[in-house]
Amino acid sequence: MTIYDFEDYIDEIILDRGYDYYVGGNIIDLYNSGKNEYIFKIQGSDDYEVMVKLDDNGEILYSECNCPYDYGPICKHQVAAFYKLVEIFSSQNEASNVQKRAKEQQDIKEVLDNLSKEELIDIIMDLIGDDETLKNRIVLRYSKVDSKQELIRCRKLINSIVRKYKGRDGFISYNETYDFVSEMEDLLWKARDTEDIFLALDIAFLVLEEAIQAFEYADDSGGSIDLLVSDAIEVIGDIVFRSENLDINLKKEIFSRLLTLSESKIFDGWESYRIDILWLCADFVDIEELRDKLVSKIEYLVTNWSTENRYGKYITEKLLQILYVIKERYGSREEAEQFVQEHLEFDFFKEVFIQKCFREKEYEKIIELALKWEEQDRQYPGLVSKWKKMRYEAYKKLSLKEEQMKLAKELLFDGNFEYYRELKELITGDRAEFYNNLKQELKSYKGWHGKDIYLKVILEENDLNELMEFVKENPTRIEEYADKLKDKFKDEVIEVYKKYIKLAASSSSNRKDYQKVCGILKRYKKIAGEQSQKEIINELMRLYKKRPAFIDELSKIK
Repeated sequence: MTIYDFEDYIDEIILDRGYDYYVGGNIIDLYNSGKNEYIFKIQGSDDYEVMVKLDDNGEILYSECNCPYDYGPICKHQVAAFYKLVEIFSSQNEASNVQKRAKEQQDIKEVLDNLSKEELIDIIMDLIGDDETLKNRIVLRYSKVDSKQELIRCRKLINSIVRKYKGRDGFISYNETYDFVSEMEDLLWKARDTEDIFLALDIAFLVLEEAIQAFEYADDSGGSIDLLVSDAIEVIGDIVFRSENLDINLKKEIFSRLLTLSESKIFDGWESYRIDILWLCADFVDIEELRDKLVSKIEYLVTNWSTENRYGKYITEKLLQILYVIKERYGSREEAEQFVQEHLEFDFFKEVFIQKCFREKEYEKIIELALKWEEQDRQYPGLVSKWKKMRYEAYKKLSLKEEQMKLAKELLFDGNFEYYRELKELITGDRAEFYNNLKQELKSYKGWHGKDIYLKVILEENDLNELMEFVKENPTRIEEYADKLKDKFKDEVIEVYKKYIKLAASSSSNRKDYQKVCGILKRYKKIAGEQSQKEIINELMRLYKKRPAFIDELSKIK
């Protein structure tokens, strides 16, 4: 995936969100941290950091964002960064395109300027036709009415959007879910732009309620509905943030509306969204009266929520976290600590308690608790890893080197590469012998982390001989490491590259696949030269002469 074709690989709704962030000025800082390495600061519900590393051809070698999005590999903040990089690297083409679009817009503007009002109205009415949704959108956007009428029109528009996409079957197919969500998003933009804070809340509430109901009548395989729900909650959060300087009575009204929303039956079965709304209520707990109401509500929910299954326990834990934050902020230290002690069956409070033990230097107690919880949670590898890391830090504080080494190795083999450096610091004998023994263990390790950790270790040690052997066994990885290996192993790199190209060609079945193969061939040319590239192209043309689309794409390579 490159910065020039990333749109082909990313869900359209994520692309739209990212593009909105890009054009909306949400990229507030950018700097180059090395050759083709960039760090972006992007403003969203919080400020997030995106890191992108490219090769000389614009291939995206690495991309990461520290936002909490976990529904896919690429978030909207990364997409915004990609669009910015396209702007940076294609400024001349971009300038040409902008001029072309401006010329096109000027041409149509000149035509419209010469029309009468009646002619313009006729054009608009003709375009609208029987499209009820478009009609409602225009009325909502351009008519001037009071808040009550505005809300009625928003509800009317939502209903028309739902009818449009549900159709006769009463269900929105996967192919139409994205378009449905896009039209619903227009109402969220309306909420964002509305100065009347209560009207803005009401519009966002309408969208949120319909979005949650849409899980029942739309195919959300692509996660579009979930993103719509998340965006609606984010807009509500932005509106709450805007209310921080309001009169206390207005704050009470906003709190009341949020609390009432949290009681809605639409959240039955979607408790995590209910908790998101309760967290927004917590923004008002500096007012004692509201604090008491929220605590009472959460305590009621906790009392009446079953913890017999893991999901129930998870929801209870999230509710208790809100109570803990309130107690920590507005209660005494003793009350907060007692609350933690009372809820040590929950992972969040276990972690809080261990952090307290660290502050009080009770390292033996940490080791004892961590071992106990590792045994209790052995069916949950992520939790076991967390308790092991805390136990490791306690060993470190107590300078228990032997225990540190044993546990650091366990953590490394569990997939935590950072402990390789810890291990290296602990080695007192022959480091070369240690490295070679560890390398062999990793190569024969059956766990699914083994190959990944082995690769990271040999890269850390710049072990090019071992890396070349790895690439020979895994030719699909050649593009990642060709530049690193070409000076020492040029002939071997070329042979592996050829094997990779032929594998990619054999698994190709459509034009997009063929274009990817051609992209590999273009990069191969920089390693092996034009003559070698031509030889492979000719070979592929002979092998796939019955695939005209492939032949067409191969013939375009220069």
